Amino acid sequence: MSCHTDTRWFSTQWLQATFIIAAQTLSTGTYAQSGGVTGATGATGATDWLVTPAEVIEFKGEEGFMAQPALRARAVVPLIDIVKPEVVVDLKVKSPFAIVVQFKGQADSPINPDSFKVLYGGLKIDITSRITKFVKVTKEGFSLDNVQIPVGKHRLTLQVLDDKQRLAERELRVEVE
Repeated sequence: MSCHTDTRWFSTQWLQATFIIAAQTLSTGTYAQSGGVTGATGATGATDWLVTPAEVIEFKGEEGFMAQPALRARAVVPLIDIVKPEVVVDLKVKSPFAIVVQFKGQADSPINPDSFKVLYGGLKIDITSRITKFVKVTKEGFSLDNVQIPVGKHRLTLQVLDDKQRLAERELRVEVE
């Protein structure tokens, strides 16, 4: 097996293990016990977390912040631009903060907004529904105000496909003070 094949096999196994952990978390009620977090101000006016303090611990949020980003082959792929918060080295923000993202498809294939995903931390837990509950993701992107994340270091991995199934991926690493 080549190194590339080994990496793909490992990634597939890792994703299957992550899915099993997430499914067990949901089936045991851990998610429900956390209050069904949503990531903005809920209908009651109470603040909901995009990522709860318990999830930071459970899903190793800080370890995900420190991990090196995955290397991607260069090709003609769609792009994800993070407009807010402005991405800089050692980015520090105060919660709540805004996230504004723009997608740029290639001339031969537009963005498929239904493919959008947000993955959290080192285990890349899917938290997409916590954003899409409050904003409509379009082929141009989205804007979300009042994002609540607990104090600490966090990594959000944003993914979107174009109509030719080409993947764009961008990481947002923030330290919340």
